[in-house]
Amino acid sequence: MNNSRQSLALLSGAFGIVLAVLAIVGCGESTDRRVITSSEAAFVPVIESSDIHVGVPRLVLTLLERDKQPQFPEDAEFRIRYFDPTEDGIKFHSEAALREIDVEGLRYLIASNPPFAAAGQWALAVTVDLPDGTAESTPRLPFLVRGTARGLTAGDQAPRVDTPTISDGVLERMAEPGPEARDLYERSASELIARGEPFLIVWASAERCAGRRACARALEQAIEVLQQETLAVLHVEPFGRPRPQALQALIDEANEAWSIEAEPQFFLVDRDGLVAARFEIIVERAELEAAVERLVR
Repeated sequence: MNNSRQSLALLSGAFGIVLAVLAIVGCGESTDRRVITSSEAAFVPVIESSDIHVGVPRLVLTLLERDKQPQFPEDAEFRIRYFDPTEDGIKFHSEAALREIDVEGLRYLIASNPPFAAAGQWALAVTVDLPDGTAESTPRLPFLVRGTARGLTAGDQAPRVDTPTISDGVLERMAEPGPEARDLYERSASELIARGEPFLIVWASAERCAGRRACARALEQAIEVLQQETLAVLHVEPFGRPRPQALQALIDEANEAWSIEAEPQFFLVDRDGLVAARFEIIVERAELEAAVERLVR
């Protein structure tokens, strides 16, 4: 199961392999667009999103330089170039600005509304525009865009399966939550769906994601929404520490039903039990708050 590259350190050994793959991607673009080769690349793009399909609303990336992120000035700007599949091979499609979300010095890049109109082998490259007027670019990264999502998307029925609660022993081998966070484990998703109660469910294994700061941030965001007392909030640790057999079976069934392949994952579910919004890996606080506000109107 892909836990979405739990830390950049785990990816360091794959850097050379990534460059080798990038080196064999066909050109197929106009001659006025220079292609960065593997030997010229100081860093490469890494796709953090696990469910890439036609119509996906966002794509989450990081940049990798050996075993760490490359360092750029705070006012550097990031652009993404897309290359789509054609009968003649990969061809330049379009370019767009990337948004940044910084998590304790780890920079995530967000591409909104990527132009995946057709399934197939696409590619992307990232350009960094520096304050001195120079720019640095990555090689092209090939990846597969599926025709349909593997997991849940907005409008899908949320799974009517149990998620683990305190009564199921979910807090065993977990750090004991403070009083402000115990409500995250009091009720199951299936119970809230049956009651017609909207909720936010956050999937993040904080301990397993020790090198992945987005997981700790996701749990903090879940607690922040819970403390606003406008919406029920649940937290599930999908991966990591071994659990008693019955509890592990409950977690595994929930993981499969919700199609959890990477973490963190955020799902907002409405009164009809339908997925209202999904955010994968990282979400800005303002973006999450706006989605919550739309849900509770």
